[in-house]
Formats: sequence, C-alpha cells, structure tokens
Amino acid sequence: MGNQSSQSETKSHSKESEITSEQKSTIIEQIIQLLSPLCTDDQFPLCIFHQRTDKTSHYRIIEILSSIRQSDEFPNILIKLYWNDRASISRDDVTTLFRDCCMFDLKQAMANNINQFQTNMLDNECFFALTNSIGTITNLEITPEEFSNWMRVQFPTLFYGFEMWLRKNSVLNKTNNTNQEISASNNSIITMNNVLNPTWIWLLTYHLPNLYLSADNTCTNLVEKMSSILHGRMWDHLYDSHRDGSSLNRFQHHIFGYKAPIIILFEISDGYLFCLCCDDEFRESPKHFGGIQSCLLQLKPVFKVVLEGPNIIFMNTKLRGVSALGLFIGRDHTHTFLNIDGDFFNVKHINGEGRLAAIDVWGAGGTKSADEQKDIRQWENKQVEKSRKVKRSYEEEEAILNMAGIETRRAQDQF
Repeated sequence: MGNQSSQSETKSHSKESEITSEQKSTIIEQIIQLLSPLCTDDQFPLCIFHQRTDKTSHYRIIEILSSIRQSDEFPNILIKLYWNDRASISRDDVTTLFRDCCMFDLKQAMANNINQFQTNMLDNECFFALTNSIGTITNLEITPEEFSNWMRVQFPTLFYGFEMWLRKNSVLNKTNNTNQEISASNNSIITMNNVLNPTWIWLLTYHLPNLYLSADNTCTNLVEKMSSILHGRMWDHLYDSHRDGSSLNRFQHHIFGYKAPIIILFEISDGYLFCLCCDDEFRESPKHFGGIQSCLLQLKPVFKVVLEGPNIIFMNTKLRGVSALGLFIGRDHTHTFLNIDGDFFNVKHINGEGRLAAIDVWGAGGTKSADEQKDIRQWENKQVEKSRKVKRSYEEEEAILNMAGIETRRAQDQF
C-alpha cells in the first residue's frame, strides 16, 4: 500500500514538473516574440534564446525571474549562452555584445517614442574602449571566465537593462511599472553637439555614483534615469566649448556659481577622453576640493576608473606662488593624473599629452540649481550695469568687475 502511495506521488510530481516545463517553454516563446521587434535574430539578447540546445539555462532564467530578488547567477547564465559552449570568442564579438546591450537599453530609455532611436547614436569608440579594458589587449580571444571576472569588477550592471525588461514584460509580472511612461512629459531628446552622446550617457548611467543621477526623483531604476538624462530632465548643459567659446574665462563664467554636482568631459587631441565628476561647488581655490563622490574616469581609448574620493581637484589660475597655473586632478601637486594649463590649451595626462580639443560640462543638480545659478548671474549683471551709472572709486569698480568674472590687470598682478 505504501509503495503504491509512493508511486502515485512520483507520478503526480512528474506530471507537475512536466506542466512546469511546458509553462516555461511557453514563456520563452513569448519572450522571443516580444524581443523580435527590438533586435534581430543574431543580436543580443534575442540570439541567446534562439539556441534551442540549452533549455536548462533558459528555464533557469525563468526561475530567477520568478523571484523578486536580483540574482548573481543571472549574468553568468547570459554569458554562458552568449559564448554558446565556445572556449573563447573574439574581441570583435565582445565589442558587438557591448553594442547590442547599449542599443537595447537606449531603446528602453526611449520607449515612449522608440522611433527616436537611430543607429548613429551608437558610438563604437565606447564599445572598443570597454573591450580594450578586458585582459591583455594583445590577446585576441576572451574566455567566458575572463569576461565574467571583468564584468564583476568593472561593469556589474551590463545586463541590468535586459533584466529590468524581462521583469517588466515577462508574463510572471502582472503589474508592469509604467512610472517612466507617466513621468516622460518631455519626449524630445536633448541636443548634444559636443562630446556627450547617447552612448556615453548609457555608460555613465551605469558607472556614476547615484548623486549624479538623483535630480529627477520620479525615476525608480537606472533605465528610467537614463531616459531622464536623454530627455533633459536630469542634467543641464552648462558649458559647451564649441558653442560658448574655448577659453578659461568662458569655462569659469559658465560653471562658477553652480552649487551642485557637475560632470565635465575633456576630449584630448591624442584620442583620450576623460570624465571628471565633482560633487562639490567648482571653484578657484588654494586647496584641493571635491567630496567623497568625486571621481575621474578615462572613457577612451581604454575605459577605467582613474581616481576616486575627496580632495582630488585643484584649480589655480591666479596664485603664482602656490603651483603652476591651471586645473589639476590628483591628490597632491606631485602626483597628478590630468593637468590642463592656465590657458586651457595644453593637456598632460597619465598616458601622454595633447591639446584640449573640447570641453562639455553638465550640471546634475536639476532645475533648481540651474535657476539659482541664473539668478546669481542676473544679479551680477545688474551690479555691473549699476556701476556704469554710479560714479565709484577705482577700487569699487575693480571689485565689481572681478565679481562678474572680468579679471582686471591689477587682480592678476596681485597674484
């Protein structure tokens, strides 16, 4: 009697497992249908579901999605499927993976009007820089273990956008999050005519401290933050060297007085691109400044975090006895990673030197910070206008002009 009961339970369990497998197969087919309009069969992530030989991994993805917690196992499964039992793949294939991930995420960030996405938004130099940061560049092949170890340290959120998409669109999730759709009142992409482009926004969204991604409090995840930046709700364009003029005076005029975190992109003529993030008010100072969330990133030709932490920024264009004139990034004057001279023309960095080709500055404080800076400028302009109508002493005139960013000869001589 006991054996019959045991056999009955086994049959029942087997039937339950069979039903579960059928359900998983159905979900996989639905995922493929939903992905088909977003990418081609040979592009990630759709390509990994067309590999019918590894149903176990596909089913495991569904099991992970059924949990509300994110799993460290998820990226390893995707890596396994993308490598598809190969011991290694070419660096070109890895670069393609980065490109596909970026394209997929940008399409999600533009979901309210996906027709805005254009393939020319994809910057291959970014994807090459990521690939160049994996292992030894002379090694033409990359193993799944090598990629997994690199990703764990350098880019743990690479598959974040795809996982969020799966959780939102899977039939396992009956209550889709539409916060992004509701909050996206401005559906036009911001104008980016200098260094920043959608691809760099994709990369920076996943690598910057949350402080630089918090101005739009309607966002609940990184894809929504990416969307907010793209649609001009998160960052304000403070300075563009192509638009506003490339000089120290123009740089100072446009960013001084902005009392919120800023992101500065420095493009160098020798092919290097750096991103300086400052969580402190940017200023001229005899001392190093910057808080614990300040950092310097090298974006290309090899992506890497160069420096992080407090007191890494020093700007001196007047104090001749303190140091050389210019902008210096480093913890002290003898160990700097990026130096821009006082004329804002020549640059020395950890790998070489060149001229400053472009500067692009974005404020991460939201509308309030931009309005406060605008009010300060208007007040300064009014003071300058008043000085033209009221007879003042030379010292008073000089003080007002210096306050407005117009440096007098006497002020230079004093330093």
